Amino acid sequence: MWNCFPSQNKSKFIIVAYQASVSAFIPKREQMLFFAAFLVPQTYGNMGYKFTIKETPKNILQYMRASTNNFCKAFSGLLFPKSCLICGAKFIDQRKILFCDCCKENVSFIKPPYCSKCGKPFLHAAGDNHLCSVCLKSTWHFSKAQGMLIYKEPVTKVIHNFKYNRSTSCLSTFSALKNALPELDEISDFDWIIPVPLHMKRLKQRGFNQAQVLASCFFPTEKHKINPHILERTSDTPLQTNLSGKDRRRNLRKAFSIRNGADIKRKKILLVDDVFTTGTTLNECAQTLRKAGAKDVQALTLARVED
Repeated sequence: MWNCFPSQNKSKFIIVAYQASVSAFIPKREQMLFFAAFLVPQTYGNMGYKFTIKETPKNILQYMRASTNNFCKAFSGLLFPKSCLICGAKFIDQRKILFCDCCKENVSFIKPPYCSKCGKPFLHAAGDNHLCSVCLKSTWHFSKAQGMLIYKEPVTKVIHNFKYNRSTSCLSTFSALKNALPELDEISDFDWIIPVPLHMKRLKQRGFNQAQVLASCFFPTEKHKINPHILERTSDTPLQTNLSGKDRRRNLRKAFSIRNGADIKRKKILLVDDVFTTGTTLNECAQTLRKAGAKDVQALTLARVED
């Protein structure tokens, strides 16, 4: 299909855009349009057609570029199909959340009602969000914590592969989940987004801070607000995995500090981490930030334990 403008100038170059169907490669409902542009000298006369470089509207070039990118993605999906993060089943479609239909049934999303303070899900309750029994008698230094998934199998497998096996194929899914949950729309309008820091020794061992990667994944358009240099972990504490709630609190006491020169007075801050277990890590971070003058501290985690 040819789309050009008449011209009698025989010496200028033109851009010819053509449309190619790729129905031979992918299902009809998934067909993509491929647009390519070529500079071709023409001598058409009155029936000639042309786009000069200066006269070509930017939106046409942008559309052609976007269409080409879409085609490349579709073709790449045929050569290297994406697979379920849990069972490994291959996908023939271009889905964003990489859970197959069977595995998705075993993934528990955190939806209302849940605790309005710590985000604990009320799985067998109805009605509005309200405080849980723990929050009624506990003191938190963050004003609100919100998780996306319940931390149990098969979610634990996906997060473990991300943290310890450096599997980054899950990041597009995490980003899509954050955008798909309407409960997270309230999480916005922060001065700083701070990933929960790792101690330098742990960071060298792991090679990356999973909280910082998640922050960039969750807020791709607000990367200028992501600041990993405000809060630091000054104590190389043992892993929290097998510790009780009491031992966790003792383990993390005074484990965080504000770096010299960081000014967070009257700032609204969002903490980002991978898993909310007892809330001790986030609470210690929030306490450190509040003592330094932060106006408000909230928290967002990829997953949260059920109890």
